[in-house]
Amino acid sequence: PLYQTAGFTAPVDLGGVLNIAKAGQMIPLKWQLLDAAGNPVTDLDPASVMLTAQSYACETGTSTDLIETYTTGTTLLQNLGNGYYQLNWKTLKSYVNTCRQLTLTIDSWTEESLTSLFVFSR
Repeated sequence: PLYQTAGFTAPVDLGGVLNIAKAGQMIPLKWQLLDAAGNPVTDLDPASVMLTAQSYACETGTSTDLIETYTTGTTLLQNLGNGYYQLNWKTLKSYVNTCRQLTLTIDSWTEESLTSLFVFSR
């Protein structure tokens, strides 16, 4: 593979967990990116990173977890060092009472571990 990652880290949960978030808030998306040899990628081009949030049909009985941390500031890609990155996702107020599947794409590479599920409240 071109890149390796374990996916998003806290406060976002993976593995089919439905993240409960407040619509209109900014959620910090954090991850570590490694190259094919397992070395930290320290020069990720911000223009190569894209977020998409698609409608998702919430299923009853899905495990849920509350987003504990929100942030403020920029929505630009932040290089935290040693291959760690953060991108703040400003959610829309219109997401109230909807579910979204969030996917982070780097260039043409998309890894399933960089997909998370959300349900939004007021």
